[in-house]
Amino acid sequence: MSSFDQYLSRPIPCACGRAHRVPIRRIDCDMWRSDPAAGMEQLLGGRRALLLCDAHTCEAMNAPLSRRLTERGWSLTVREFGGSAPLVNDERTVGTALLDMTAEIDGIIAVGGGTVTDLGRFLGSRTGKPFVLVMTCPSMDGYASNVAGMMIGGKKKVLKDCRFPAGIFADPQVMCSAPMDLIRSGYGDMLGKRTALPDWVLARTFNGDYYCARIAGLTAESAGWCGDTAAVAALLSRDPGQVLRLTESLVLTGINMALCEDTRPASGSEHIFSHYLVESAIAAGRLPPSHGASVGFGTLVATLLYEFLLDTAAPPELAPIQAELRESLLPSDTVYALLEQSGIGGKLTDYLAGEGALREMLRACAGPEKRYTILRYLSGRSLLDSAADYVCTAMRERG
Repeated sequence: MSSFDQYLSRPIPCACGRAHRVPIRRIDCDMWRSDPAAGMEQLLGGRRALLLCDAHTCEAMNAPLSRRLTERGWSLTVREFGGSAPLVNDERTVGTALLDMTAEIDGIIAVGGGTVTDLGRFLGSRTGKPFVLVMTCPSMDGYASNVAGMMIGGKKKVLKDCRFPAGIFADPQVMCSAPMDLIRSGYGDMLGKRTALPDWVLARTFNGDYYCARIAGLTAESAGWCGDTAAVAALLSRDPGQVLRLTESLVLTGINMALCEDTRPASGSEHIFSHYLVESAIAAGRLPPSHGASVGFGTLVATLLYEFLLDTAAPPELAPIQAELRESLLPSDTVYALLEQSGIGGKLTDYLAGEGALREMLRACAGPEKRYTILRYLSGRSLLDSAADYVCTAMRERG
C-alpha cells in the first residue's frame, strides 16, 4: 500500500493534463502513538469543538477521546446520537446537529462510521468550520472524500460539494473490534471498484467523460486483493493486518476520488443499484441494507451485465477497449462466492422480491439522468431487456 503522505496537500502533476491535489493535511491510522489532541488543535485552529458521535462507539472511542481532549483543556459540545434504529442523515438529524453549532466553536470532530462522518463533512461545508474525523469502523470508502451521502425528502442524495476533512484518525484496535456487519460493508464497498472501473472506461469512450489512467490504476491497486478468498477469510477472523489493509484501501479510494475531484473512480452502476435498493427499502418502511452490502449485490448484477455485453452481445465497437473493460472484472461465479463467503449474501431474494423487481431496478437505474455506466450503454443500444433476461436466468440458477 502506498504511503498517504505523498498525496496530501501538494500539487501532483499528471499525464492526464490536470494537477491533482488532496487538501487533507494528516492521516494517522494509529492515532494513540502520538497525542491526537495536539494534532487536532493544529488542524482545527483551536480547542473548542463540536464532537459528533454515535452511542455505539461510546466505550471504544467517544469516552477516551473526550477524556483526553478535556485533560488537554478542550471545551467540547458533545452530540451523541443513540437509539436502536440506525442513524440516518436526514433533515431531522442535520437540524439537531446544527442546533449545537455556535459561533465560538473552532471546528467539528466527527467520530464514527460513514453516517456520522458524512454529517460532520456536511456541517463543516455549510458552516465554514474545519472538521476532522475519527474512523471507528472500516465500513465505506468516503472518509477521505468531500462527498456526503444524505437522505433528503426520502431520497438518497450524494452531495459532492462538501468539505474535505483536515485530518483523519483511527485506532487499529477499534477498527478490528468493529461490528462484523460494518467490516463486511467495507469489503462490499471495495469489491464494487471491480465494476466501477470498467464503467469509467465506457463513460470515457462513449460519453466523453474525463479519465485519468493514474487514478484508475491506484483504484485497481487498492481493490486488487478483494478477489482473494484467503484475504476475505482473514478479514472475517479480524486479522489485524487484513483489517488494516481494508482500512487503508478504503482511505486510498477516498484519496483517489479527491484526486479526480469526482466519485467516478469508485462509483459506477453498482452504486446506482445500491442507492435504488436503499431508497426502495425506506419508501416501503423496511430497514435498508447497509451501503456496502447493497454495493456488493450491485457488483454481482453489474458483473452479470458485463458478461452479457462482452460474451453474448459482443458489439464490434467494443473491440478496441475489450481488454481494458475485462481487466478489473471478476467472473460472476467468483463474485457470488465471495458475497456468500463474506456473509453479505448474493441471492436475489436477499435484496429484491423477485425477477420482476430486478427488471424494474434495471430499468429505473438506466435513466438518462443517471451517471453513464453499462446501464446507459445497454439502454442506448436497445440491449437492456436482453441483458435483463440474462441476469434473471443467472440469478435463478443460483437460487
